Amino acid sequence: MDAEPKSNVRPDATPELPLCLGCAQPNDPAANFCSHCGAPMTSYASTGPFESLFAEGRAYREAADHPRSPVVVAGVWLLFGMMFLGGLLLTSPALHGDFLIAIPGLLLMGLSLTMLIKTTRNFLAGRESRGARIGDPDEDAGVPLP
Repeated sequence: MDAEPKSNVRPDATPELPLCLGCAQPNDPAANFCSHCGAPMTSYASTGPFESLFAEGRAYREAADHPRSPVVVAGVWLLFGMMFLGGLLLTSPALHGDFLIAIPGLLLMGLSLTMLIKTTRNFLAGRESRGARIGDPDEDAGVPLP
């Protein structure tokens, strides 16, 4: 009874690639970040000193591009609203008589206003599309109603 156990691995099979948890796309096994959406693929990508900057940046990009909850929108308004007020204080002629101080304030206001508009617009557009999908007759055509 010296029968060798048969392996379930086929010799012509390609190795399975790890899937991204953010977009479900296959990636290189050695990749720290997804090549499609930029999501962290390994624990090192989230905890490495330099790599954590990219992981945190992805969180801000995801919140601005695809906000799913009003709480996320409120958090972005709180964060970037404070930046806008700080830029407004830097441009205030009562506090600073120098125009060179106003330039960073204008840049800060422009950046924060852009993020606020983008996030709010994407949230409202996503909410409308989610509402349209709920009553979409094309999607419900093959599903029997209870």
